[in-house]
Amino acid sequence: MIQFYRPQPQDLLPLRSGPLGPHLESFATLLARQAYCRNNGRRKIRLVVHLNRWLAERRIPLSQVDERQVTAFLQTRWKTQNRVAGDSRTLTLLLRHLRQTDVIPVPRSPKIRCSLDRIVGDYEQFLRQERCLAPGSIGVYLPVVRRFLKHRFSSGGVQLRRLRAGDAANFILNANPDYKRRSLQVATSTLRSFFGFLLQRGRISSPLANSVPAVAAQRLSELPKYLEAAQITKLLKSCDRRRSVGRRDYAILLLLARLGLRAGEVAHLCLEHIDWRAGEVCVRGKGSRLDRLPLPQDVGQAIADYLKRRRFGGSSRRVFLCSNAPYEGLANQQAVGALVKRALERARLHPPHRGAHLLRHSLATGMLRSGATMAQIGEVLRHQLAQTTEIYAKVDLNALRALAQPWPGGER
Repeated sequence: MIQFYRPQPQDLLPLRSGPLGPHLESFATLLARQAYCRNNGRRKIRLVVHLNRWLAERRIPLSQVDERQVTAFLQTRWKTQNRVAGDSRTLTLLLRHLRQTDVIPVPRSPKIRCSLDRIVGDYEQFLRQERCLAPGSIGVYLPVVRRFLKHRFSSGGVQLRRLRAGDAANFILNANPDYKRRSLQVATSTLRSFFGFLLQRGRISSPLANSVPAVAAQRLSELPKYLEAAQITKLLKSCDRRRSVGRRDYAILLLLARLGLRAGEVAHLCLEHIDWRAGEVCVRGKGSRLDRLPLPQDVGQAIADYLKRRRFGGSSRRVFLCSNAPYEGLANQQAVGALVKRALERARLHPPHRGAHLLRHSLATGMLRSGATMAQIGEVLRHQLAQTTEIYAKVDLNALRALAQPWPGGER
């Protein structure tokens, strides 16, 4: 397989004595399986050859090859050659391949260094196992808890029994003045959850969650951001469906616009989640909820067109893959959001909000204008609380006009 990338003889020569030599062929097979072209594959193999030579010169055995050795190699290399961002990704891929094939050991989890790390680690496990939060949500909660504990116990070790009712308010009042209202709301919500966790585990004796101040939500103070039907059509037409990436983007935009899926739900959609015979799609939503939704004909046709003609599938079970090698599933909701932003730029649309949630709002607004009830909208969007759907009542202008009272002074 390595000959597919046509390496130079001078590149292959050092492999005879280096620790990575016996494993270069399997790495080249991995690159081919991930559909790297000859030029990119040859460049990656050459980098591994240079790493192999560097290890041999320093007599570093294969069992000691890890991120620390890779970082030292790259720092040495970049002193004499231009820094290439893809070098780090290539060697990360190499380490992952060597570990998956049991050539080098999997790194041990780092030892917990202090009580703060232990507390945050326990809380992370609670969020994952008991609250079933998505990794993205956990990534929002943990930094808030870490900042709070460092702020409260800045002069010494963390002693949870010393927490008092005013600590949360003091933390919020001393927050970064650049924080927006939404960031402060997330902070207060996180602290209530964290204090509830501590009380449940017996680490504090008072219900401190009740002492966390409320930040003015103003949840219904703004109109939901949405696109008109003509703008949705323009957005979909911006996808060049003659190309694989255009067919992928078109199918994703249809899922967002027709079914109102969240960005993360689209990114993690797998092949087994689609029941073609029943015309349904199974969506894993918030709190690990599983919902079965009808698959409209145009959406199903767009997904099928993409799957039948996409360049590479490999072993990934994800429906939507990256457009460049390695052809793996989209990383997260940010990748879907970036895709929507690029589509908006192509369509020359400039709404105030440019994320994937814009299409979810647009679906709800369109349903309301077509006569759907709030309960029906909440069912389609899979809202657990009716209050979550209330914001869309503000775009029903005809109904609002019927509620308007005459001005006391009469017309002028």
